[in-house]
Amino acid sequence: MADEQELLIQLCSSTTLTAARETVRALERQHSYTWRAVGDNEANYGLINIGSDPGVALIERVTNAIDAVIEREAVRRLVGNGSQVRPATPREAVESWFGVAGGRVANLINIEKRQELADNVVIRLLDGDKKREPTVLIRDLGIGLTPALVPKTILSLSGTNKIDKPYLAGAYGQGGSTVLAFSPDGTLIASRRQPDTLGSGQADVTAITFARYEELDPAKNKNGRYAYLVTPNREVPHLPAALLPNFEPGTLVVHFNLGIDKYAARMTQLTGSLWWLLQNSLFDPVLPIWAEDARSGVLGSKERERRTIAGNFTRLSDDRNDRVEHSDSVDVHLEHASGSTTIKVNYWVIRSKEAGGSSQPIDAYVDPYQPIAYTYFGQTHGTDERRFTAERLQLPYLAKYLILQIELDHLLPGARRELLSSTRDRLKKTPFFFEMRERICTALAEDDELIRLNDLRKEELLSRHSDKDRERMRQRFADLMERLKSGVDASTGGKGDEEGGRPRGGTKTREPLGPLPTQDAPTFLRIGNVTRPIPVRLDRQALIRLESDAPDGYLTSHIHAKLAVVCEPAGALVLSSRSDFHGGRARLAVRPGDGAKPQEGSIRVFLFTPDEHTYADESRFLLENPPEQATAGEKRKAHVKVPEPIPVFQPDWPRFGWDESSVAEAREDKEGGKIYVNADNRHLAKLLRGGGYQEKGIARMRNNFVLYVAFYAWARHAQVSAEYEHLSGREFEDYQNGELDRVAQTVIHSIAAGARLADED
Repeated sequence: MADEQELLIQLCSSTTLTAARETVRALERQHSYTWRAVGDNEANYGLINIGSDPGVALIERVTNAIDAVIEREAVRRLVGNGSQVRPATPREAVESWFGVAGGRVANLINIEKRQELADNVVIRLLDGDKKREPTVLIRDLGIGLTPALVPKTILSLSGTNKIDKPYLAGAYGQGGSTVLAFSPDGTLIASRRQPDTLGSGQADVTAITFARYEELDPAKNKNGRYAYLVTPNREVPHLPAALLPNFEPGTLVVHFNLGIDKYAARMTQLTGSLWWLLQNSLFDPVLPIWAEDARSGVLGSKERERRTIAGNFTRLSDDRNDRVEHSDSVDVHLEHASGSTTIKVNYWVIRSKEAGGSSQPIDAYVDPYQPIAYTYFGQTHGTDERRFTAERLQLPYLAKYLILQIELDHLLPGARRELLSSTRDRLKKTPFFFEMRERICTALAEDDELIRLNDLRKEELLSRHSDKDRERMRQRFADLMERLKSGVDASTGGKGDEEGGRPRGGTKTREPLGPLPTQDAPTFLRIGNVTRPIPVRLDRQALIRLESDAPDGYLTSHIHAKLAVVCEPAGALVLSSRSDFHGGRARLAVRPGDGAKPQEGSIRVFLFTPDEHTYADESRFLLENPPEQATAGEKRKAHVKVPEPIPVFQPDWPRFGWDESSVAEAREDKEGGKIYVNADNRHLAKLLRGGGYQEKGIARMRNNFVLYVAFYAWARHAQVSAEYEHLSGREFEDYQNGELDRVAQTVIHSIAAGARLADED
């Protein structure tokens, strides 16, 4: 009969499910070990199976590991030390206890320092029974657990042990136990408390257990339960730490045969890998971690591959001079039932790749269909699709180049609870969520560089077509709209056409300004608006330009650096958004307060630095009524905005992420919009190759194909977003492409049969 301690040592060192199960059976058979329901809840099946994505569930374990490392320092520094100020956020804790400026890994320029901190948490892939179901090991050197704490923490359900610890990030997840649903055959858990944090009389031991899914009697229970191994007296098994001398204090979790097939590719792959999952889900973590691939079935003779995970924020910061064309951030002010609150929006425009490269440049960082991440202390809690960029931000030509991160760190608790869901894979779509999105649109509309880059990409596409050809196709499209009556209303210009938005040709009204000299720390702040007093219309927000020698990203990099605004009369102006410093410049957007009326006043802007310096400047402002606008009639006839069909040939496919099966894409703008049609579509190419047509006939049929497909694509664009809200991301775009492919085939049949508009060339 094997000794009980020997069996526990074997279990702790198990790296395969077969070995772990054999040891567990021996403990059951020889030492009467039994099973205890996870969370002490016999009906725990529903709670543990709440998640739908195994990758998102796995991030719960990683979050717990990072929090355990922070908690290790909290116990050492706060317990019994009344003079130590408790950090208000995880970023403050990491700055104070680990020396990470601003609590952002991007500020760790020293790579060796990043790697040293990453040693605290390691995620490792091992061979599983199936290639797409690897065994995943998570090891941290954090606070560790005593046997008595295991049921209350790592094997609890919906526990509350973090809600009173603001320096930890993991208060909004469902808990690490949700990963058990994707590793039902078995999970090994071992933990040892840091010896210097043990209480009086507590022994230095290593707790060891094994969790699994169990089927129950179907006559009595609709579902099974998840349970973990315990001793005959229902306690978590443990060993004296001296019997496991190589097991450092901290926690080990091994999920055998974890069903993460979407992320099971070789770790060095940019997509579909554990590396990609971690960089996205931990978009801006407060501490770096290691990710390792040690699967012989994937690596062959190579022992392992290892990468530091610092999050996409850090990757984009590191790539600022190489792959990033433009980056900035803006604080957006919001009103919630619980009070005024703020979010920060960080954004990056990725450079266009040369022909032959990735058709969607952002896919090296994010899901190209979901390039907008909502994060809470760096952990992604939801995403948004690029339709938001193209349609709501009116930046259709940047949609495949723009990445946004919306930081929810500074939201008031009431607002945060209204947005965050416990599954971490989506936000709650409340009225506050949609109001937040609209405020983000308004704030980003003030970045002239975004508008300029969007226009630049549009002009690059249109420059391949002559004005004469474009006008001819636009006129034919207008005739087709009038003739066929699609049932989709065209937008018209009339009273208030530009109200609430950027004037047409917005980039021409605000020329980009060159950078100013900067220093490591600011020494002044001034208002840079030329027109004084600053005009503010009662129906719009106004832009206040700030100048300083503050370095780029100063507000983001320094937790305690702040920009503030005070106006007189009080409440006449309200802060709407504020950007970070970039090239010595920043932006403030202000709007009239509730009940504001035409009047003159003063606005004063302050920059507070972490070392308690204050810099300020002041200007007069003038609140004005909006100008009278002519109604549609004799002086301003309402006009139909006719979208413009544009043929796209094979050399330009990479700009759209297209191939021979792509059909069309509609993009709205203030001139009526453009519909880009694949003039080398496979169906059209097949017709033209096999028909023996002369050059003039080929041109005629290609133009008709572009015209009819554009007409249908525009009608679909005007209707489908509202009709198919249940579809999102790639699923939505695949549906759109399928519909357009069917209409392309229909148009081809019509052209081939001679059913076309009369040639007007």
